[in-house]
Amino acid sequence: MKSNFLHIVIVCLIATFSSLAQHRVETQVDTTAIKLGDTFLYTIKTQGNAGSRVTFPATEQIGHFSVVESLPIDTINSDNTQELIKKYYLTQFDPGDYTIPAVPVIVDAKMFHTDSIQIHVQDVEVDTIKKPLFEIKNISKEGASFSTYWYYILFVVFAIILGIAIYWYIKRQQDKNLTEDDKYKTPFEKAVKKLKKLEEKKNWNRGDAKPYYSDMSIITRSFIEETFGISAKELTTFEIITILKATLNDKNIKLDPNIIKDLKRVLEAADLVKFAKSQPTEGEITADTTKIQQIVDGINTAYPISAATQTELIRLREERKKKKKRIRIWIPTIVTSVLIVITGIVYLVNITSEEDYHWFTFNNTKKLMNKEWITSTYGTDPGLTISTPDVLTRKNEPVLEQTKPDGATSINQFRFGVLEDPIHIVVNNIVTTNEFKYSQKELITYSISLLTQNNKTDNMEFKDEEFENANGITGTKVKGSFTFKNSENKKEEKIAFQGVLVGHGENKDQAWVFYLADDENAPALVERIFDSILYKQEQK
Repeated sequence: MKSNFLHIVIVCLIATFSSLAQHRVETQVDTTAIKLGDTFLYTIKTQGNAGSRVTFPATEQIGHFSVVESLPIDTINSDNTQELIKKYYLTQFDPGDYTIPAVPVIVDAKMFHTDSIQIHVQDVEVDTIKKPLFEIKNISKEGASFSTYWYYILFVVFAIILGIAIYWYIKRQQDKNLTEDDKYKTPFEKAVKKLKKLEEKKNWNRGDAKPYYSDMSIITRSFIEETFGISAKELTTFEIITILKATLNDKNIKLDPNIIKDLKRVLEAADLVKFAKSQPTEGEITADTTKIQQIVDGINTAYPISAATQTELIRLREERKKKKKRIRIWIPTIVTSVLIVITGIVYLVNITSEEDYHWFTFNNTKKLMNKEWITSTYGTDPGLTISTPDVLTRKNEPVLEQTKPDGATSINQFRFGVLEDPIHIVVNNIVTTNEFKYSQKELITYSISLLTQNNKTDNMEFKDEEFENANGITGTKVKGSFTFKNSENKKEEKIAFQGVLVGHGENKDQAWVFYLADDENAPALVERIFDSILYKQEQK
């Protein structure tokens, strides 16, 4: 009994070590210390069964190291085993200690990882006296199409509306703070309008003519003061008449003597009302009002003050009006122009960036959820029909053909954005034959390794569960996350992802969505995408 038990244990141990030896992955470097910018040889070896399908990383970046050259795979066959050797020349242009991370190697659709290796990069001293330094030139990028014109149109319209609003706000403030001198072009216009307004009030009907005559006297005195430059507001009626007659003689102004007499009588009547509490009748008030209007007209006829013959006071008033007009026109014009120029700069930066939605990005879940989605069919007939925020573009990289599993005749890939974007969508269409024997779990591992192979990912976790959407499409759903260093903002980010694996006949289709783990709106977007999955024959 004990002998049989020991025999079984020995057989199990031999089988275990034999299984481990079937797919052994080794890594080595020719040096662990290089100078800045030098290259070193990084080698990955796999040992396994003859005929095994092995996929090495096809990437331009391994961790913090750039791939200078990727050499062809060497194969060493021996009996029923084979050894595959893949070599890379790597370099780094920043001094420091770096780690070549564990990279995935796919063997028969199963993923293995290499060991990590520490590399020291030494700085190089540069003699800046003999060899001066030159500025690093920017990388030249091809223009990229950018179709989100609607946002730019809204920005321009907003800038124009803002300019108009600023104009009316400034004008309103200016009108609110206008003085009487700013409201009228000439003393005559001011006197006529104020007399007319005073007459319409008829405030003598309350039995007190004092306010009426007081206002009428002030209007008349102001008119004389502004027309002839006489301080009429501070003078008595006698002094006003005396100085006015002298001024008319000096200026050789021909004014009807009756106008002077009427002016003297009305001003004296106003003095009596104000100081002696005289109460004229309504007829007398009306007659005095008419006389004052005739006096103003007569003086203006004899000595007209117009824009052409304006006094210094009028000239200054016109200058103030022009200045205010310039302010309310130029300030909104400048604000609007600056906003439009900024919009133009943002647009130019976007269309010259390397990727759409790259610099001033509109690729975020909130905006993508609110825009009009596109429903399209991807892949070989019957094809996978799916709704996405934007059309997916075909991105068939060479590595897809090089690493396709046994029994797969073709792999087509369609993408929106890149992994560095807030939202990255990928649809894979795999056409298979009867020889395709891989399980869903093997497909999941294979797909994730391909989708993340160009990025250094850490802390990869995922789980799978059954999937069925509202259209009755069933399959496997994958949820997971990982961390990686975003090459755009140089920050360590946690990325969440979800995927759906479904099939129809010879087609094995996948839909993957990658997004920032802290994006609260992304799960709703993912659910909307997955609920839209449909095959042609299921369409109604």
